[in-house]
Amino acid sequence: MTDKEITEKIYRNLDGELNASELHELEKHLSEHPEAAQFYKEWELIRTQLDQEQKTQIDIDIKQEILKRINMETYKQPSKKEKITVVRSFWLRPVVKFGFVFVLGVFAGFIFFSFLKTDYSGAVAPTMEMKGTMYNSRSFDEMKNSDILQYDSPLAKAVCNVRYSTKIVEIRLDLSSLDPIKSTIEFDYNNFTVLNVQNVSVNDKSTALAAGNFIQINNVGDSKFIFQLYNKNSLPHDIDFKIFQNDSPIYQNSVQVNKE
Repeated sequence: MTDKEITEKIYRNLDGELNASELHELEKHLSEHPEAAQFYKEWELIRTQLDQEQKTQIDIDIKQEILKRINMETYKQPSKKEKITVVRSFWLRPVVKFGFVFVLGVFAGFIFFSFLKTDYSGAVAPTMEMKGTMYNSRSFDEMKNSDILQYDSPLAKAVCNVRYSTKIVEIRLDLSSLDPIKSTIEFDYNNFTVLNVQNVSVNDKSTALAAGNFIQINNVGDSKFIFQLYNKNSLPHDIDFKIFQNDSPIYQNSVQVNKE
């Protein structure tokens, strides 16, 4: 089988589309070709991460619905009726009942806030901790071209090549400067999540770190990076690219992905 045929069969197998004969042929090929087997394991990993991302979003929606219903119950106004004197049990008294609902709402809100805070704080990591195998939905050459941003001046030179597929946005950045500069790639966290940062050719004076809605590169000399973002909804969105020197902007532009 050609590389293209084995790649297509891997994708189809992960989607549960292979019959018994095709599955047997794929397993035989993977056992005989370690590189293909490694690619299969890597794609299994990213599919697991995408599934977890979707499950997290469902959990958040459920928590929001619970909080919404608790708030509706808390502020629901009793209908006006003729006053009737009734001796109630302690646990059925309105003060006790609404006090219990209030405490439950505060507790649920605390859990919800802790969940979001934990998720965000874990997003920040320096590049040196994020080196590793790239996750590929398809090869970079087969992705759709968004744009190539170029900047050339005595202060700095940059080439930012952005491409995308239905699930992955890949950014290849070449950055060069004699003096320290800072560059940022900014995006909406609701639409993109950082999957991977890779140093292709970076000296010990250049670093990169990723947060919830941006990637920051501190550069001196010649550096090459590859960044991959999880394309959450495949809708048209802008990604901003900026270059600063001494915290003053010297270049700013943006590209749009998911154009079609």
